[in-house]
Amino acid sequence: MRWAALLGLSIGLLPGPAGAQPPCPAWREGQAMSCFRGYVRVDPAAFVLASDRPGAAIGGSFGAFRARGAFAVAFGGRVGYDMVDRRASGFDRTLHLSPELRLGAVNHRAFGYVLVRGGYSHRFEIPRPRPEFGGPADAYHYGLGVGIWGRVGERLLLGAEGALDLVQFKGRGVAETLFLSLTFGSWL
Repeated sequence: MRWAALLGLSIGLLPGPAGAQPPCPAWREGQAMSCFRGYVRVDPAAFVLASDRPGAAIGGSFGAFRARGAFAVAFGGRVGYDMVDRRASGFDRTLHLSPELRLGAVNHRAFGYVLVRGGYSHRFEIPRPRPEFGGPADAYHYGLGVGIWGRVGERLLLGAEGALDLVQFKGRGVAETLFLSLTFGSWL
């Protein structure tokens, strides 16, 4: 449990022993992206490439953002749904649920980061099962990516993200999936 307390102190979730910090001011146009903030975001359009087959995805996430100086961290939960065209055998439809961590550099308008995520995936029934994967399947996935978020006006969050996920189907091999997405959301 010592590591949890150290993590909490490092991202500012727990108060430090040096004394109380001043409260975060309300958002305003020229304010730096500092202090502890929440976020809600959606990926209304994402390009997916899995096993050289194109597809599309939608998704979203919510979480907490903390900046200190030029360093920032964002931790949240993600829901994603993708469809990959398998031509003769129809579309693979997969649901992803996972925590995600973003670490990177921040200034008063932008947050550039490295993304780490991993969690549960479920592929739904497709019209004609493929011999190599079969029908519906549970899996877990883990991935790495990079991205940038920016603040427009007081609260609008705009950005782009690219991530490579490895989806491990139980006893059936690994599916590599590349996600390229646009992000819209709100700083809370």
